Amino acid sequence: MTDDPSDAQRRAEPFLVPDEAARRDARRLAGEARHGALATLDASDGLPLATRVALAREPGGDVLLLLSDLSDHTKALRAHPVASLLVGEVDKGDPLASARLTLRCDAARIEAGSSEHDTARARFLARLPRAALYADFADFAFWRLRVRSGLLNGGFARAYRLTRDDLCREVASDILAREAAVIRHMNEDHADNLDAILRHARAQSGSDWRIVTLDPLGFEAQRGDGLVRVDFARVVETPGDYRDAFVHLAREADSSEASEKDSPQGL
Repeated sequence: MTDDPSDAQRRAEPFLVPDEAARRDARRLAGEARHGALATLDASDGLPLATRVALAREPGGDVLLLLSDLSDHTKALRAHPVASLLVGEVDKGDPLASARLTLRCDAARIEAGSSEHDTARARFLARLPRAALYADFADFAFWRLRVRSGLLNGGFARAYRLTRDDLCREVASDILAREAAVIRHMNEDHADNLDAILRHARAQSGSDWRIVTLDPLGFEAQRGDGLVRVDFARVVETPGDYRDAFVHLAREADSSEASEKDSPQGL
């Protein structure tokens, strides 16, 4: 009995065509990661070298690292400015059943004293405030990993090859300029709404969630050691769209909580 051609094709290329659900899962894995496994090529012999690094993300989706000049992986990036980064938390049970994302990137050092450095520093420390202890040491520097492509393993039979367009997007300067004000406004004036959004969108309990990073597709909120991403219903195209995006999330959360209060108990 001959194989179905589609079965043979799946065995030869076991990757699905990326859809919006896959892109959302990839954004969530990258957005919720505060550390990852960085793979580089050793400066002395070119052999693979892996280490754990802390990380943050730029609004467009590229990755920020804070590295010591004395480390072997920094020397590796200087000699071979390419890297692979694996992110994704391991759940209980079989570690290979947990979703993970591999990013393939070009690496570039962000020079101190530049406007890019100030922006990278602020965004990195928003997610990893303890790094302020060493972020300004003379032998530390921020690096950008510019994403080329990615591999998403979302679970059994859910593997995807992702392009840069699947993972990243250009963000207009006027939207970037609005980021800090939107974060401050939500954290200071709408803390209760934010807690409700986290309960509804990501089933997160507790209060005092705070937005730490924001982009046109969603935001990351932090509470203690918890870091959670929430996606907007629509892409933010103008600075004013941020208000509509949060109003939509808040109304959905309010509607959900009102329905729960009105529903019969014990059913």
